[in-house]
Amino acid sequence: MDGHNQDHLKLFKKEVMNYRQTRHENVVLFMGACMNPPHLAIITSFCKGRTLHSFVRDPKTSLDINKTRQIAQEIIKGMGYLHAKGIVHKDLKSKNVFYDNGKVVITDFGLFGMSGVVREGRRENQLKLSHDWLCYLAPEIVREMTPGKEEDQLPFSKAADVYAFGTVWYELQARDWPFKNQAAEALIWQIGSGEGMKRVLASASLGKEVTEILSACWAFDLQERPSFTLLMEMLEKLPKLNRRLSHPGHFWKSAEL
Repeated sequence: MDGHNQDHLKLFKKEVMNYRQTRHENVVLFMGACMNPPHLAIITSFCKGRTLHSFVRDPKTSLDINKTRQIAQEIIKGMGYLHAKGIVHKDLKSKNVFYDNGKVVITDFGLFGMSGVVREGRRENQLKLSHDWLCYLAPEIVREMTPGKEEDQLPFSKAADVYAFGTVWYELQARDWPFKNQAAEALIWQIGSGEGMKRVLASASLGKEVTEILSACWAFDLQERPSFTLLMEMLEKLPKLNRRLSHPGHFWKSAEL
């Protein structure tokens, strides 16, 4: 095994150690690992239900402010637990959150593989990037991405996880990503400059309290983003409604810039 692969094995073992020390109702349960190169795998408990990505986009699903708050609170509990353990998720998104009968389970934390993404998409020294994946990346990360840069060289942080939660929070309201019908190159500029999120916030009619949470999570300066503890307090200030919004898409829209 060459030095490059040795480094990746060390990184993988570190991720396994992170998994082993976790036990929380909103975090997927670690059950074991295979660390015999080239066979590297982490085994977790089976996640029931469906991904949050699928759940919020199902037109048959009814979402009101009480349900979106409850889902967000469970995500925040799980993420707050990980951060208290010193674990950065690196890839928080609705496809890595499972929802079943009111219970939220967060998966795939600490396993983000930028090197794999780069190698798969490398063509004439370019990155092949997924639209939905970019929407969750904080601007400080987007600005540092290059084909030759490894995952551990990118500035992932707890603040970057909070930014990603902001996109999940937006999805819970609008049932879609904050950007639509844009090429990856355009998204990189929109996100990296911070201008894209400003336009999304200006064009979306989400209500004062909901927008305040989005603005805080999507703060361009990572130092200005709140902790998950503070986010929980912000969520608790949301108004409690009994009225169901069967078709929230009538009220909220994604920015088509």
